[in-house]
Amino acid sequence: MRKVLKYAVLVVIVAFLMYSGIYFEDLQEVRQLRQEKTFDPVGYARDFWDNKLAGALDGAADVGELIELFNMNMAEAIRRYGKAPGVSRVYAYLLQGEGTIVAVGEDGLQVSIAGRAGESVVLIETGLYIPGNAVRDASGLVDVSEFSDTMKFNEVSSEINKIVVKEVIGPFLGAKCEAGMKIKFIGASQVSQEHVFGQLTVDSSGVKESQLLKIVPIKLELKEP
Repeated sequence: MRKVLKYAVLVVIVAFLMYSGIYFEDLQEVRQLRQEKTFDPVGYARDFWDNKLAGALDGAADVGELIELFNMNMAEAIRRYGKAPGVSRVYAYLLQGEGTIVAVGEDGLQVSIAGRAGESVVLIETGLYIPGNAVRDASGLVDVSEFSDTMKFNEVSSEINKIVVKEVIGPFLGAKCEAGMKIKFIGASQVSQEHVFGQLTVDSSGVKESQLLKIVPIKLELKEP
């Protein structure tokens, strides 16, 4: 009897130790923890820029057409070209165009664009710091659901903007662009549903614009006169 009792106690102890050493984890939590340990926003942005973005640029809308749609039919502009990572009143757009530089400032280049509804001016941002998520969101290539939290999602955008400053804006400004030069560009812009963009007007004091469409450049090129 003692021998049987001894074995029973031993079995209980072994079972307890085995149970205590086994635990279960939620698969989604494991994946999130693994991503938090290995996530590299610099590498992610680099791969996005070098290997993915070029394929999306073919779908960039004509900037003159977009401005007209913004002013005449914002809903159609959103339906055809707008992108947003979630429910939002601000949409991002890939756009392309060419025009004439009318002013060069610290925050960017004012460029006159000819369209069917007349001339408009856009602002191509060329500062040393680019805020916002225009390039990330307009590409439609970065899915917020891939990230464990919005901080990582925004870190990707910040790193993309750093690439824009270093590899697009920096080399271009070295060309010493001036008013009167022709420019060709591809870029991204974020536009609220409430935005309306005025037409280009010129008076004795120079170029006036009530509201400029701001464009983060992805490609910039001065055209031969």
